[in-house]
Amino acid sequence: MQIPDEVVQQVEEVAPELLVLPGVVGLSIGLLEEDGEVRDELAVRVLVSDALDAPNGLPTEVAGIPVCVIEFPVEPLFDPDTTRYPEIPGGAQIQQAPLASGTLGAIAQDGDGRIVALSCHHVVGDVGSTVWQAVAPQVIAPNPPDLTDAIGRVEGVDSPITQTIPVPVGPVLVLGREVDAATVSLDPDLLGLRTGSDTIADGFGTVAASRSPEVGTYVRKRGSQSGPTTGLVVAFVPFVSWRYGTPPPGHAYMMVSQYEVLSNRVGSPDGIFSRGGDSGSLVLLDNEQTAVGLLWGGVPAGGIRGVMCDITTVESRLGITVAWSGL
Repeated sequence: MQIPDEVVQQVEEVAPELLVLPGVVGLSIGLLEEDGEVRDELAVRVLVSDALDAPNGLPTEVAGIPVCVIEFPVEPLFDPDTTRYPEIPGGAQIQQAPLASGTLGAIAQDGDGRIVALSCHHVVGDVGSTVWQAVAPQVIAPNPPDLTDAIGRVEGVDSPITQTIPVPVGPVLVLGREVDAATVSLDPDLLGLRTGSDTIADGFGTVAASRSPEVGTYVRKRGSQSGPTTGLVVAFVPFVSWRYGTPPPGHAYMMVSQYEVLSNRVGSPDGIFSRGGDSGSLVLLDNEQTAVGLLWGGVPAGGIRGVMCDITTVESRLGITVAWSGL
């Protein structure tokens, strides 16, 4: 489904007055959802934390397009796991600190031809932070941390935290970014006999190509917590809140130009698309080796929805490619 530019523009014009309403966490444009059904009809989708307590004053249409209310209390996804891989694939669990886990989306290649691990900034932390696979050790001062399972250190990051130019949205200043992503060096001195694998776990294989997501396409991902699941890209998301870190007073963190995925129950036996610990998962087209997104948000307890960045924007911002092993 193509989203007309004029529709995106008109949604952006009404965004300031809608995003400040209590309970509204984002706006998206995509497939209409009513009574639990997805219809092949364009709609403006207001994302709220609780559909039973949706705020008053929501419009019934924008730019002549119907408005539907979607319950999606989106938050960054991270949670602990204990699986350890001698050959570390995409989809493996990683930790920057105990009880703050996520997923290594893929082993990528940077502009110098080196392989690096790709995940989310909110998962691995700032530049210089040490990352472990699978479990970060407890640190008891003054002793240094045990580096037995460490794989490297964060090299590059890009997220709303790195944005310094605020944009006025209603009464707040928004620090918005198109990606929540980071790269981690794979340090031979830390890895020892372990290696990085160019494959994605659970038989996903290697990544052959990358492209931008499109509304209406089916996708799949392998997360360290929920395993392999499939979904449908149901909307382009111009604005959605990013609840991580502490923004400066009077400011708010927000992700822009994102994509929303709804669980496809055929490929997700428990109906869950993602849960806490899946942040950083690479999202591919279903039944193809083409990467389209990097998952960062959803419902930590497990939910039918997820939010992802455009993988081509991630590649551009971090100077990497996720389809490299066959080059």
